[in-house]
Parts: sequence; C-alpha cells; structure tokens
Amino acid sequence: MKYIDRDISWLSFNARVLQEVENLYLPLMERLKFAAIYSSNLEEFYRVRVAGHRFAQRYRGDLKNRYGYRPSFILQEINAIVGDQQEKLGRLFFEVLVPEMADEGIYFLHDELEQRDKTLVSNYYESHLKDQFSLVDITDLSMIDLKNQAIYLYILSENRKYLLEMDYEKWGRFITIYKDDQETRIIQLDDIFRYNAAKFLNASSEVYAVKISRDAELYIEEEQDIDIVRKIKKSLKKRETGLPSRLLFNENIPFKHINALRKKMKLDMTSLIPGGQYHSFYDFFKFPFFEDKSHLYHPEFQAIPCKRLDASADWFAEVKKSDLFLSFPYQDFRYVTRFLRLAAEDQEVLEINITLYRVNDSSEICQALELAAQKGKKVFVLAEVLARFDEISNIYWGERLEKAGAKVKYGIKKLKVHAKTFAIHRRENNQEVTYAYLGTGNLNEKTARLYADHGILTADKRYTNDLREVFSFMKKATDKPILNHLLVAPFVLRDKINCLLDNEIEIAKSGDKAEAFIKINSLEDLQMIDKIREAADSGVKINMVVRGICCYYPQTPEQGRNIKIVSVVDRFLEHTRIYHFYNGGNPKTYQASADLMTRNLSNRIEVGFPVWDTTAQQLLLDQINHQLSDGIKGRINDNVNNNQYVTGANEKTSQEMMFELVKKMNP
Repeated sequence: MKYIDRDISWLSFNARVLQEVENLYLPLMERLKFAAIYSSNLEEFYRVRVAGHRFAQRYRGDLKNRYGYRPSFILQEINAIVGDQQEKLGRLFFEVLVPEMADEGIYFLHDELEQRDKTLVSNYYESHLKDQFSLVDITDLSMIDLKNQAIYLYILSENRKYLLEMDYEKWGRFITIYKDDQETRIIQLDDIFRYNAAKFLNASSEVYAVKISRDAELYIEEEQDIDIVRKIKKSLKKRETGLPSRLLFNENIPFKHINALRKKMKLDMTSLIPGGQYHSFYDFFKFPFFEDKSHLYHPEFQAIPCKRLDASADWFAEVKKSDLFLSFPYQDFRYVTRFLRLAAEDQEVLEINITLYRVNDSSEICQALELAAQKGKKVFVLAEVLARFDEISNIYWGERLEKAGAKVKYGIKKLKVHAKTFAIHRRENNQEVTYAYLGTGNLNEKTARLYADHGILTADKRYTNDLREVFSFMKKATDKPILNHLLVAPFVLRDKINCLLDNEIEIAKSGDKAEAFIKINSLEDLQMIDKIREAADSGVKINMVVRGICCYYPQTPEQGRNIKIVSVVDRFLEHTRIYHFYNGGNPKTYQASADLMTRNLSNRIEVGFPVWDTTAQQLLLDQINHQLSDGIKGRINDNVNNNQYVTGANEKTSQEMMFELVKKMNP
C-alpha cells in the first residue's frame, strides 16, 4: 500500500468524532451533540462521496482511482467500516448516554414502556396524531420513490406492507410527554406511532424505520459562464431526486422484506446499509435544552477582546499603525464585520473587493457590502456559487448585492475561488491607501463561532500590493498575477511549499537541525505526500496536525521516525492552516486558506500569506506544539487508523491552551 484512500481515511476522522461521544472529559449533552455531528458528517459523506463512487462505477467503469483502489472495493470497505461504527453509535447511545441522562432526571423512553408511559403515549397519539396522517399501501405498487433524507416507518401488517412518512417539521421528533421539577420524560415520534400501531392497523404489526439518501452532486461543468446561476438553480431541484447512495434500514427487519423494498426502488445490494432502530441522529442537534442543568453543557466563554481596536477611535489609523492578528472563536468575528461596516459608512472609502465562499443567510458581511454599494462605492464581489450546500445562500446574496449596485462575479472559468480575503481602498491625503483582511476561514459570522481560524487586518503594502494583483486577476481572469509575498494557488503556492521543504532537506543533509510544522485539515495531494516523505528520508523532522483526511502511508523506517501526525477533535472545528519552517534558525511562517489537497493547490484560487510578526509566529508555533502533545483531544493519525490518543499529561486541552495564548497576545 502506497497511499490510503481519501474516503477510507475520512471514515477514520469520523471515528474520532464518534470517540467524543464516550469522552468523559465532555459534559453529557456535549457528548450527545457529537453523536449528532457524527451522523450529520456521515449523511453528507454518503450524499457526496459514496454517491460519487456509485456514479463512477455505473457510468465510468470499475477503474482504479489515483490512490490505487477500485470503486467496488471502496464501497465494500465503506459499508463494513460504517456498519461497525453505526453499531458502536447505537451501543454508546443506549448503553451509555441514555442511562446517564436518566441519572439526571431526563428519561429517553424506548423499548418496553412502563404502564404510565404507555398511557401517556396513547393519550398523546389520540390528542395530537390520530387522523392526521395517511398510510401508503405498497404491496401492490410496482415502484416506490422515497423522499431524500426523510424517515419512513416500514410497517408489516399481516400480508400487507405500508409506508408512513415521519413529518418532523410538522409534528416534531422529540416529544416531551411528561415534565415536572424532578423529571422529564421524552419519546421519539417514531415510537409514538410504533406503540399505537394497533389503533390504525392491528396488534401484530411490525414497525421498522427506513431512510434513503440521494446523490447531492450537481454535475455541472465547472466552467463559469453567464448562465451559471440559472444552471445551478435548475440543478438544485434535482438534489431531491438524485441517484440513491444508500438505503438505511433497521437491522432487525427480516431480510426478505427489506429486499422487497430494495427491488421496488430498483437499488443494488450495496445500497443496503443496516442501522439501528433510529436513523438521522443529527436531529439530536434539536434535542430539548435544559436551562436548569447547565453542568450538562460547555460553560459559556467570554471572547477575548482586541484591546487595540476597543481603545481606538479610528480603526483605520490603528490598522495602519501595525497589523492586527485575530483568532476566532477565541475573539469575536465582529471585529471583521465592523471593520467592513466602518468602510461602508466612511466617506473616504472608494472601493471594496471581496471573496465570498460560504455566506451566512443573514450575513452581516453582505449587509455591509450592500450599504457600501448603496452609498455609491465601487464594490466587487467574487461569489463562489459552487460551494456545495451553500449555493442558495451565495446566489441569494449575489443577486441582492447586484441590485444594490455591486459588481458580482460568480466564479472563474475552471477555478473555484476559495480565498478568504477582502481589500478596502481609501483616500487619505490625496493618496490611495489599501487595507486588507487575510484569513484561513470563511467570511461567515455563524461558522466563526464554531470553527477555529486566524486572520489579520493590515495596511502593509507587502500584502496589499500583491492582493491588488489577485483581485485584478479575479476581475479579468487574463494575466497571471505578479506576486512578491503572497502564496497564491494555483500560481505559486505548490512551488513555494516545495522550495521551503527542499531548503529543509538541504539543511538536514548538511547535518544541521531541519524541521517543519504543518497544520492543515487534509493531506491528500500525492505529490506533496511524496515530497514530505523525501524530506523525512533526508532527516527533516515533519510535525503535522491533520484534522481530517490523511492519505499518507509510511514507506521507510526514516519516515516512521521523522513524521509525526496528530489529529485534534474538540469543541471547535480545527480549521486553521499553518506552515512553519525552521529555516536554519530564521523561521518562516505562513497561514493560508489552502490544505495540501490537489484541488487546493492546483484547481482553486487560494491565498497564503507570510506572518512576519514574531509574537504571532510564536503563537502559531505554540498552538501546533500544544496540539501535538494534546493527550485529551489529540489522536495519532497513523497508517492503521486506530485513533490512539496522544501520550501526554495535559491538564487542559490544546483549545483551552489557545485561550491562554490569545489572552497573552492581547494583554
């Protein structure tokens, strides 16, 4: 084996998410939330990645991918791994979480009910559900077409088979049937119907849950043209009717019955994925919140103030004085949104250029841009409409900003725009000064509270002159940008990382200390993996924090000794990208929007930027070192994917340590 397949590796990441369900360092309801995160991740995985393998197998032949695996093998492996994980999820939920909730007076009812609960459930059915639903008799139907992601009860009654759609939007999923000062008794909607089946069919009815997940890929050629928005709007409607990627079913259902359902849906056998009694655990994001039990949740934290901005009456002057390093969610993202709002209202601001990849529905960023356009400022927006599952929001804001007078461009031919940046051009003393934001995460207020990212506000010409070149390219998509400092993909980022690693290799060969620290979300590009192997074989110490996909597989003893890869799964989604090279004692540090994935390095506009401030450099290096030694939330990302915890005696997690680092930087 030379490489691990990216999707098999991703399943190892989701296994780390599942580990958090049993991590006693977490409060109980936060562990329940990780069960929801695991399920949500898996749902998207089947709708995108598994669906892609099925599509390739059906329409392109069972050909090996670039990692050396055929779709048939990958699908078989996925089903086996997911089957084990789903079994573990069910066991953790029913044998660990449910009893612990009961200890807190929160009773999640399932299986055999006490008589008083049966009475409560019967009364609820009579008063809320009776005569409010319809059964679909499928025995004589030749075909069945289930709604995407909807849960159905598959009911076997005598010689008939029925489907009953669970309308959670209408009825809710988690039903509180009793509550007083001592206890709360909750049951799922599915079980209310299950326990009352004799009332609408007969006492011998068997009830099982099933769910279909469909292909979420739009299959639009990624060549932007004047009709791209229309094409996407049209294609989005097909998401609900796409090729099925899995039929999830209660594992206790007799095979002949689930096989009969499969045939009526014209699915192949590999589409069958056994699960527990309940599906769509991601609905537990909506589980009732218990205000009187704060110990069951993470304590609220106070964002660390940026004292320089808080104390300043003129933010432009403050940024012009020296760069401002910001770290989210440890600091409030509204420093960024407010800076844009000030620019929109400032009479001296002439123009704002910005990239938008994933936009919040009620985006304060876009509201500021809208105001700027309404006030007559030039506003250029590169809105990436091919950001999966955010297409609707991105198109909505793109069209709204166009109406306000902004110039909106929906992507670039053959390139996605994944950069996270904006530039503000302001008139000062008859000269034009450019202010910029460069970040690792999306310009999205909602995810900035959940994702751990860094960014800088700057007026440094070394940044802003290059950024002018980048926006000029995005507007015209003709001349290659001339860059002196920024590492922009697909133009120079890959080559620069290679050069930095080559430099460490030469230093190692001379017998001196050679070391690289890299923090990314995914390591997938085969050329970069091979370059990292070459560096390790030459004696370079490679220290990596790779949250998710990691296709690296060691080939030599030197690689095993010199490459350390850790993955951290914690309260916030690790999202920062950091590249730090020892460089013979004169460190070079970069942040970027890009991971070491082929799509980031070769097929997207990404912006990496040097960190010159030594205090910020040290914070980034300390952050990586804390994560490499995080014995509470860090797992060894090795070639066997067993997710063993890092050996460490930390009393705090690396994210808790980050609060202290950011506080220290903002005395």
